Amino acid sequence: MAGHLSNLELEILRKLVNGESVTVSSSFRLRLEMAGVIRDEARGIVVTTKGLQLAKQKPAALTDPASSPGTYVLDKRGRRLPHQRKSIF
Repeated sequence: MAGHLSNLELEILRKLVNGESVTVSSSFRLRLEMAGVIRDEARGIVVTTKGLQLAKQKPAALTDPASSPGTYVLDKRGRRLPHQRKSIF
């Protein structure tokens, strides 16, 4: 299930491991708990060993290959230009 976590969820997990203050919505909390990376207890969120392993991985290794910058037309500042979809016809 770890491969299905979004970059935002992995960033939240890293912040929890580092002890930073982070607001976790109920949907993120439930998703992370179902993935087995946290446990929601009476004393708060507890990161599991699987969660610790995921949090310690490098962020570059976790990025999605479909979101590589070469797939979009970019301007000179690196921003994606609107209305640049390839026609299917």
